[in-house]
Amino acid sequence: MSALRFTSLFLLLAPLACATPTSTTEEASSSGSSTTGESDGTTSVAEGTGVVTTTTPTTGAESTGDAESTAATTVTTGEGTTGGTSTTGEDLCAGDSPHVLLVTSLGEMTVKLDAVNAPNTVANFLEYVQTGFYDGTIFHRVIKDFVLQGGGYTVDLSQKPTNPPIALEISSLTHVDGAISMARTPEPDSATSQFYICDGEQPGLDGEYAVFGVLVAGFEVRDAIAEVAVGTEGDFMDVPVEDVILEMAFCVPGV
Repeated sequence: MSALRFTSLFLLLAPLACATPTSTTEEASSSGSSTTGESDGTTSVAEGTGVVTTTTPTTGAESTGDAESTAATTVTTGEGTTGGTSTTGEDLCAGDSPHVLLVTSLGEMTVKLDAVNAPNTVANFLEYVQTGFYDGTIFHRVIKDFVLQGGGYTVDLSQKPTNPPIALEISSLTHVDGAISMARTPEPDSATSQFYICDGEQPGLDGEYAVFGVLVAGFEVRDAIAEVAVGTEGDFMDVPVEDVILEMAFCVPGV
């Protein structure tokens, strides 16, 4: 069933992460308790608890938006690359609070990044944005009232090769409603490309996962994604039955 895309996620009583069924797991947990079946790739989420993880199968291995934010933007798309440049040639990914438009198959969302409080994490995310890495990836884990996680897998559930992991960057930023943070494995310094957007405030994740920005437009799209039907296939759980695709991600003028 090509429409079914699943990634097993493990819930730990701590950070958000990317999970690999029998090897690496990126997780995040909110207040409460959860159980993690790391040996078989299963995940249980107790009431009030959530952990975000991304999984690598044992076999290997976006349309409504803010017109104002995109009107002054020229997007250059080539083979595997997407970039945001203003009409004056300004690098829209530069500065203390760059904005990134996430064009999904269910609409558009804009996140405002905080390069002052999370400089390394923002730089890492923007590297993936500017190289077009996220284009065509999916939101592989969706848990209503917890998180929407993506940034690592294509529609055929192939895991994309990433840059080396970065150090965990904890700051004063917290998991407010709409916060965007990095998923990781149980190893603190293991985040690569996978990220998650909070569906509601998630204070249980504070101090464990690196928050680096917040959703500022497209909450209705976030909510629509949170409502999609999810299921399980093999080791993968909480994956949308119909692909929710991140078609493009690029920097835009601030809103």
